[in-house]
Amino acid sequence: MNRLEYLTAFEKALKSMRVRDCDDILAEYSEHFDLKTADGFSEEEISARLGLPEDIAVQFKEISPGKGGKTGQKIVAAIGFFFLDFCLAIPIFISLYAWIFSFAASAFAFAISALTMITGLDRIGPWSDYVNVGFAMPYLCAIFIGVALLALAVLAAMGTEYCRLYINRLLKLYINWHRMVLGGVVQKKPPQPLHPVIGARKRRIMRSLVLVSVLVFALFSIVGFASMVIVSGSLEPWHIWDWFV
Repeated sequence: MNRLEYLTAFEKALKSMRVRDCDDILAEYSEHFDLKTADGFSEEEISARLGLPEDIAVQFKEISPGKGGKTGQKIVAAIGFFFLDFCLAIPIFISLYAWIFSFAASAFAFAISALTMITGLDRIGPWSDYVNVGFAMPYLCAIFIGVALLALAVLAAMGTEYCRLYINRLLKLYINWHRMVLGGVVQKKPPQPLHPVIGARKRRIMRSLVLVSVLVFALFSIVGFASMVIVSGSLEPWHIWDWFV
């Protein structure tokens, strides 16, 4: 069976057995197909490895939510999760998302500085009072350093996106763990990877952007510094141009 056929049969089997949370279960198996397809497996191979959809649906029915666990155990688990969430998990996830935001802000700042240096906006009369990168240097040197900063901005953007996907993945796994424990069930589900699931096309684009950006950053950083040394006549051009005065 291909992906569509497998998931359709699986959905039909789940609904016939009145298994709760069908949409969430199907979403996880659909994500499993995405992961394995990105690793090079065909849809038919993935379906064969998972087993018959009817057999999997039966396992969900046998330990369906509400039949496992006692009320007292659920209350204790809920109290434990309350303290765990508010004392540890929520502050950690807030910090992680704040870190992603600051990472994205850095990428934006690099990009603005790079475009300012490349276009020379800080040198044009009407704009010079409002746009200033803070480091005076000849325009040719500024172009080289600006291209290096632009590559650095792309690297920071790719890092931001990967971290966002990774933290979203951790949050989803944490929420699923809540639901499993509070529901008092242990359902059979496909292996859930810790790393984010990225489609093959997006992964190739991100990898290419990172590789090109690293090369561009290294090349133009070297060329930019060399041009600054040549123009200033010193191995410490920042002193010649009074950057830190």
